[in-house]
Amino acid sequence: MIRNILLIVCAFLCCSTAGAAKKKTTRKNAAAVAVTDMRTERMVNPMSLDTPTPRIGWRIVSDKNDVMQTSYRIIVASTPEKAQNLEGDLWDESASSDRSQWIVYAGKELRSNTRCYWRVKVNTTKGESDWSDVAMWNVGLLSESDWSGVWIGLDHAMPWEVEDVHSKLGARYMRSEFELDKEVRHATLYICGLGMYEAYINGKKVGDDVLAPAPTDYRKTAIYNAFDVTDMLAAKNAIAVAVGNGRYYTMQQKKKPYKIANFGYPKLRANLVIKFKDGKKKTISTSVKWKLNVDGAIRSNNEYDGEIYDARKELAGWTEAGYDDRQWIAVERVGAPYGTLRGAMSPNMKIQMTVKPISMKKHGNAIILDMGQNMTGWLKARINSSRAGDSISLRFSERIYEDGSLDVENLRHALCNDIYVTNGKEQGRWWSPTFVYHGFRYVEVKGMDNARIDDFIGEVIYDEMEKTGEFTCSNPTLNKVYNNAVWGISGNYKGMPLDCPQRDERQPWLGDHTRGCFGEAYVFNNNALYDKWARDITEAQREDGCIPDVAPAYWNYYSDNMTWPSTLPFTMEMMYNHFGDDAPIRKYYGSVKRWLDHMKYQYAQDGIMPRDKYGDWCVPPVDLKLIHSKDPKRLTDGTLIATAYYYQMNRMMARYATMLSKADDAKAFNAEAAKVKDAFNKKFLTINRNTSAVPGHLMYPDSTFYGNNTVTANLLPLAFGMIDDDYVRGEVEKNIINTIIEKNKGHVTSGVIGNQWLMHTLTDMGRSDIAWLIATNKTYPSLGYMVEKGATTIWELWNGDTANKWMNSENHIMQLGDLISWMYEDLAGIQSDSKNPGFKHIIMNPDFSVDEIDDINASYKSIYGTIVSRWTKKNGMLNWHVEIPANTTATLYMPDGSVKETGSGAYDFKVRMPVKDKAVVADEFLYTKASFPECHSATIAETTKGDLVATYFGGTKERNPDVCIWISRKPKGSNEWLAPQLVADGVFKTGSEEARLAGLSGLDSTTTAADKGPILDPKIRKNPAGYQRKACWNPVVYQVPGGELQIYFKIGSNVADWTGWMIRSKDGGKTWSRREPLKEDYLGPVKNKPIMSKGRLIAPTSIEKGGWRLYFEYSDDMGKTWQRTDYVEADKGVLAIQPSIMTLKDGRLAAVARTRSEHIGITYSSDNGLTWSKLQLIDTPNNNSGLDAVTLKDGTHVLICNDRPIPKGIKGGKGLRTPVSVMKSDDGQNWTHWITLEDSPISQYSYPSIIQTSDGHLHCIYTWRRQRIKHVELVP
Repeated sequence: MIRNILLIVCAFLCCSTAGAAKKKTTRKNAAAVAVTDMRTERMVNPMSLDTPTPRIGWRIVSDKNDVMQTSYRIIVASTPEKAQNLEGDLWDESASSDRSQWIVYAGKELRSNTRCYWRVKVNTTKGESDWSDVAMWNVGLLSESDWSGVWIGLDHAMPWEVEDVHSKLGARYMRSEFELDKEVRHATLYICGLGMYEAYINGKKVGDDVLAPAPTDYRKTAIYNAFDVTDMLAAKNAIAVAVGNGRYYTMQQKKKPYKIANFGYPKLRANLVIKFKDGKKKTISTSVKWKLNVDGAIRSNNEYDGEIYDARKELAGWTEAGYDDRQWIAVERVGAPYGTLRGAMSPNMKIQMTVKPISMKKHGNAIILDMGQNMTGWLKARINSSRAGDSISLRFSERIYEDGSLDVENLRHALCNDIYVTNGKEQGRWWSPTFVYHGFRYVEVKGMDNARIDDFIGEVIYDEMEKTGEFTCSNPTLNKVYNNAVWGISGNYKGMPLDCPQRDERQPWLGDHTRGCFGEAYVFNNNALYDKWARDITEAQREDGCIPDVAPAYWNYYSDNMTWPSTLPFTMEMMYNHFGDDAPIRKYYGSVKRWLDHMKYQYAQDGIMPRDKYGDWCVPPVDLKLIHSKDPKRLTDGTLIATAYYYQMNRMMARYATMLSKADDAKAFNAEAAKVKDAFNKKFLTINRNTSAVPGHLMYPDSTFYGNNTVTANLLPLAFGMIDDDYVRGEVEKNIINTIIEKNKGHVTSGVIGNQWLMHTLTDMGRSDIAWLIATNKTYPSLGYMVEKGATTIWELWNGDTANKWMNSENHIMQLGDLISWMYEDLAGIQSDSKNPGFKHIIMNPDFSVDEIDDINASYKSIYGTIVSRWTKKNGMLNWHVEIPANTTATLYMPDGSVKETGSGAYDFKVRMPVKDKAVVADEFLYTKASFPECHSATIAETTKGDLVATYFGGTKERNPDVCIWISRKPKGSNEWLAPQLVADGVFKTGSEEARLAGLSGLDSTTTAADKGPILDPKIRKNPAGYQRKACWNPVVYQVPGGELQIYFKIGSNVADWTGWMIRSKDGGKTWSRREPLKEDYLGPVKNKPIMSKGRLIAPTSIEKGGWRLYFEYSDDMGKTWQRTDYVEADKGVLAIQPSIMTLKDGRLAAVARTRSEHIGITYSSDNGLTWSKLQLIDTPNNNSGLDAVTLKDGTHVLICNDRPIPKGIKGGKGLRTPVSVMKSDDGQNWTHWITLEDSPISQYSYPSIIQTSDGHLHCIYTWRRQRIKHVELVP
């Protein structure tokens, strides 16, 4: 709720010229407006509706723009023929309305087992639609009175079955036959097999569902399914059902019965209701006349341990009419489950896709299959056997040991082992289990020694639901994280959201989906699943109001905490905001109120809620072997968490009460929230003003924070709107930034609770750059670290590769937090307006501000249609493509802060991105993609033809021998930089004179072969034997007046090992000469450009070997020969390097330099650079990082550097390399701030270079986080 308000209020604080939107033109013969995607309770032609007044909806499609429905007509008929003829004998409704979703049926009263056929026609602002196709729904059996027959089964185990912690109970096979002598109009099978069933009529499987029905707390609800089986019937018929254990007969019998719920032995109830064309009806019901066999092929089915299938026990033909079942026993009439039979209001699970193994390797007497993807489902195997009684074992795991064998430690006690016993008649039959699934990537196969890789197929299983979201971006790591998330989300949908799908747990823990459900709802149409789960949660609620931590309550965990049970009201919010579905709020409001009343009565203490169980679960530990962090500085006070959540719950309920016209409730909830906020701030807020080490700097906050200053402690009051004081809010934000960036080097530092609010709150703070950094990190702890370690789903632990495997699921989406919703809502900008939910009105508000995001491509298929946000940034220009579905409107937030209101259609915008100051002409990267991951130390020059040439070093990391010299060129008049070009490397022929100069004497353990990096010379590249290499450093490009373009650079293993080199270009940087050494012991300009002064070329340089010292190299013959000055003296203790030369108005030269003394140093020369004064410090701060200066044509000077003071006492005076700013001076000594180019707290922006070009403009270039090189053009 907070975010929705902020999103409306906030606009980007930047400036640009917005281009006019291009509305895509329609074809002359535009397609008519059409009604499509007809749904009832968000399902397609549902058969088991548990309500006589369902809600219906449709989508409108058109290639026209600004399409808004103005009226509709609905007809509902009792037969498809009547519907086809537009005879609405059940309901015929016309309305002037733009509503096309959640329209409640209001026709004639509907009774159980009633089929309804419906059509819709709409009028819109762009014309009238044709009538839709006919859709249907079937009202299920609404009452026990509508059922006939009895529950049947066998209420005991057989002697060969095992009932212990690894229970082995076989399937129950039940059947009956019947005859029909009339023509059937339609037939519906209503069936509930507990725990799971597979039904057949006349030898054919009913439906394509698997693992049905959805699991519930069978003490409260048992779900039945319904199927149209009209076409399956004949004159003589057999109905046959295999019933498995599922969650009804629990997997671990006799284990902790006080904790683990067990409901009984498998049982079945079915009604086959047949309506004949003559109007009569017949019902085939389960009864004691049915036959039973418990000695069939499925000998055991245990969700944890797997399925045992003995093909020798197959009951050939048992599903067909005429089968001889005289040897079968009679079923028993068994007790009904305590729960109410209810029709399924969400689809069952299905096989959604297949996966082929990517490798098959022998390991001892086994085969190890690698599916290439951690998946949830089962393995389908093609079996060839000529001998009966052979045993085939399929054992599943998520990981393997280094020797290639199966690693099953993280499965705990789950065996995860399917066994197939052959009958000798297989002849290539395909087999897969029936009543179990597994979470796995690897499969150990035994007993199939001659198998081929194409004898195996992985079948992926999860709840049937539409995949509604797609997301890609310019960052490969985030794309992989998103893909892993999609697999993890779907893999944990098993009729309820689970925590994990592989070990002996697989429980519907509430806390694993509390806020993640908002992101899940973008990826999948999970409305029906979450509505079902919300009911599960309320059914698990105790009479006193306590909501459990696991629901359905298969595990008896009622801990009375605030965070896990909050999942119920949050899922209600998600379904309302995302799907426009207000029914969950109406249905479950009372349950949430009862819970909050219970918590208040039992535990609240003057506004404080001291009830927490799990804390900020799974904070990343510093010790990579730990499961949970034990550092008290990283752990958030549970009472703080619980009180913040108690406040948020009261605010949410006040909103719900207002929606439901419960004014007294709303007043009471608001009053309680106000009381809690006051108590929270008094107890947990610490305020210490004026304690910042660097006042005003984002990275140096005052000691003003909540709790013990963890990210989560500060994040919750910020996200929940519990801070009224602007000063407190600002310092709390700074403390969050400091903890993430400085203390944790840009990584996640919060656990499950904090991470549910982290990304959105950072963006609301204006720090999407930090959110992006967290999202794209590749080092521990991060989701990208998991990717780098080979993860294909989301791990339970950040250190899942090193921590104790006992709690180390590799498919556990709780760590996603709010990442996925942030990607859609803040990166793509696709948001639902809370005032007009379900994306009826769409907020399009992408955060374009993050520099390194080059493109985002996202789409979301809402209940109204597909919304698209696709944008790219290049050279300061934004191209944004937007698609808005029919019958909706949208508000578009442009980069310059302007707002556009629009109707449906496709739109394209091309606008210039805002810049930080009116003096900025261009703000751009030299490249967005390169062959090297890191870069540094850039300089820039203007050629004689007016082109720009920038040079920098790039490679895997500074000092690494693969680091080479690269250039980028921007031809005069062009808006784009050309792709990076390799111009020099550190490759030498072993034993050559050049190798000797570079300090290379031969390949050994301290040197590197040439082929370990890019090689410039194509001949050497082809045959690199006998060559070796060192790293290249600090290139400096210089345009000799009227002459050639030069690049000076260094080669060496480290700074002390540097030797000086250069290359030349006579065509403005298009081609370059072979590398040549400088005079021995000469380095050339060490970081900054030379200057030409009175015919003398002066190169500013320095040395670090033996201590930091400045000196200058100079040439009086245009660089043919070089000399050097003495080292420049400095005040005692002042060490300086990397000078930059200016020409003062009085003719003297001045050089400013980097120091370790917290301030810039300056030295002067009165003899054109031959001698220099003692270096002294000036007032301008320096953080021990590179700088550059230039004298402008008007005689003033410009300096580019990291200009903020640093705290006293930092070792070496090396502060944060942010912000980077441009300063001005008349005398080169006294500097005033002009423009800040980068101010993100994410370091580093360093080693800048600046020049003035012939047009008078300034060109700045600098390292951008070691990832890219940034160019900024300024008008002085």
